[in-house]
Amino acid sequence: MFLFVHPSALECSKPFEKLGYEVLVKEVPINVSEIEGTFLREHVYKSGCCGDKEFLKLYAYTLMDFPIVVHLDLDSLILQPLDELFDAMLGDESHSEISVMYNNEMPRNIEAFFSKDYNMINPGHKHPGVQGGFLVIKPNMEYFEEYKSIILKGDFRSGGGWDGKYGGYFGAQQIQGLCSYFFGARHSGTAVELNRCIYNAMNDGPYGKKRGTKNEMACRDGKKTCEDCRDTKIELVKSVHFTLCQKPWTCPVALTDKLPLCKEFHKKWFQIRKSWDGERGITMENVKKNDIFQGYCNGQGERNYKSVTIV
Repeated sequence: MFLFVHPSALECSKPFEKLGYEVLVKEVPINVSEIEGTFLREHVYKSGCCGDKEFLKLYAYTLMDFPIVVHLDLDSLILQPLDELFDAMLGDESHSEISVMYNNEMPRNIEAFFSKDYNMINPGHKHPGVQGGFLVIKPNMEYFEEYKSIILKGDFRSGGGWDGKYGGYFGAQQIQGLCSYFFGARHSGTAVELNRCIYNAMNDGPYGKKRGTKNEMACRDGKKTCEDCRDTKIELVKSVHFTLCQKPWTCPVALTDKLPLCKEFHKKWFQIRKSWDGERGITMENVKKNDIFQGYCNGQGERNYKSVTIV
């Protein structure tokens, strides 16, 4: 387990060392002042969740001692093994257990698996962003250098995105748009879009308001029919990303009362937290029978969360 950390966050990364992570302190892989494109140079450091620091995720490509790297955001939860993805990347061509979007055929050589974030676009957007919190990739120094060269060229256009096409949503200047452009335009046919209801599930609704209409709804992915991830059985979900369902440590009591699958996501997270604490001799007293938060939330909001004790 590795943790990519910018020097400005070094102090708050120390608990991860106790948890067994190897902390890799990394500067942003490019110098923003050297970006040729004016718009990207002047905006990338202040857009998205983390500005130019989100490019630290690209260091996943430099872990050359490993055949495959799974890069996750901290608000992720793995519920089932992902072996079928690893097997496919290592040459197994059966692919029978992998749920992909639109049942698309998979290439023989798979360089990456990811999901896309349709929740960030209006219906019919041609190039939705890659969801940056879940990337399964083969380390590749040539790809790492290519990503850096793309960023430094800075062909990200206002209102259009990378190459004037891959943008128009949150995070487009960083990983979400960059990876969409990389595998959509530069290395088409080498990556696979996974079913977002199964992998990196966020409980997102598939419909959005059609542009130019008052109330007409349509599938965000532009298809005539679309799968509603909110109806997915929790038993089928391989991994979870706590975005729309909010973070477990914010104790979203009111939200889980309204969204059944979010409730299941949080239930799983707190069950794992309880199990881990139990292994370390930490127990919660007087937990109510049907409390999905296992006693770790005394009410709505982060102030009512019982923080993890790391020893």
